[in-house]
Amino acid sequence: MNRVLYSASYCRRGAMADSLDVNGYWGPTTLSTTCEMHYVVSSYIAEFYNTISNVPFLLLGTLGLINSLRQSFEKRFSILNLATMVVGLGSMLFHGTLYHA
Repeated sequence: MNRVLYSASYCRRGAMADSLDVNGYWGPTTLSTTCEMHYVVSSYIAEFYNTISNVPFLLLGTLGLINSLRQSFEKRFSILNLATMVVGLGSMLFHGTLYHA
């Protein structure tokens, strides 16, 4: 099946996303308001590019946590880096499955 990627300006709430949606490994999605086509790159990842764009959150949060622990910074810096990692992981899980609890 030939699919064309489209820009965010063309996408409207549910207009294009619903008509080209397919069910992947995680089943039908609970959200159809995003402008990225679902399960195009992998049948295991609903929105591939939104999912991998969260990798820097995990990498930079990890590097920041390691740096703050090595240099004995105040505890708040470790908490900040952990929070950054949690946001990145949560966003990866959401965009990877498109389920919200």
